[in-house]
Amino acid sequence: MLVLALIMAVRYFIQKQKMLGNDVLVPRVALKGSYDKNMLINRMLDMGSTITKADILAVLNNFEKAVKNICLEGSKVTIGEFMQFTPAMSGKFESELDGFDPSKHELYVTAQISSVFNKEFELSSSCEKISSVEKKPNLIQVTDVETGELNKVVTKGHIVSIGGENLKFDELAPDEYLRFVNKSNQADFISITKFQKKTDKELVFLFPDTTITEGYFEVANKMNSLSLRLGRTQVTLQVQ
Repeated sequence: MLVLALIMAVRYFIQKQKMLGNDVLVPRVALKGSYDKNMLINRMLDMGSTITKADILAVLNNFEKAVKNICLEGSKVTIGEFMQFTPAMSGKFESELDGFDPSKHELYVTAQISSVFNKEFELSSSCEKISSVEKKPNLIQVTDVETGELNKVVTKGHIVSIGGENLKFDELAPDEYLRFVNKSNQADFISITKFQKKTDKELVFLFPDTTITEGYFEVANKMNSLSLRLGRTQVTLQVQ
């Protein structure tokens, strides 16, 4: 149980901020990553699910559609002691005779986690304090468009997408880059220079020919600071 608690620890740090003119110290969770739908499904399968990935995907897609349609009908959805979806509206009306105007008002859905779930989460958790969090590139997911595989392979001569945070870098700066690095020899790498898309959230590019058979991606950027920040994929990828 001790090993499990260490693995599941939520990391946090203390940050100073202004509140009503005074300096206060508040906790901030240092996120380890971000899961999308496919990664969540894979996590469910790893837990020993007896149904297929396609079955889970179909259920999740139908769940999203059902929640949306119920909220569009003006009802809320309460899922046991887990969470609640509720349609809501915002904006200012000029009089009681005024009506909804999309240019002035907004209709949306809110999601609220139940107090029971949050209490169970707190009782199940353990916390690990860290000194600080350095903002840096966070490479969360690598998609090989040729095969559709996530965080497993990259195909030479085909499109690859990297999703994450703080990924954008200056190609004209000599010390900023995206590289694919050989797992067994960090001095052996190839630089990625041609992009179809380059934003803080996603890098899309043609993976070049290489003799490297297994490696990881690494991004370096300064993020408008004086120091270079490095981020790399947490998994190694096979080249095919």
